[in-house]
Amino acid sequence: MKGWVLDIIVGVSALIVFGILLFALPMIMPAAYGYIGALILFIAYLTVAGLTVIKKTIA
Repeated sequence: MKGWVLDIIVGVSALIVFGILLFALPMIMPAAYGYIGALILFIAYLTVAGLTVIKKTIA
């Protein structure tokens, strides 16, 4: 699969995951911690997905 297709898939899925986290986490936790947790998990998701794409591109 081409690199730009993987980038688009990762970007769209990251936005979907972030939206779900923004709605779900504040219901489970206090609102401030839920939003911060959603942001941290979003950054972690993008980091792991980016590293995975880079490894597939190099190998």
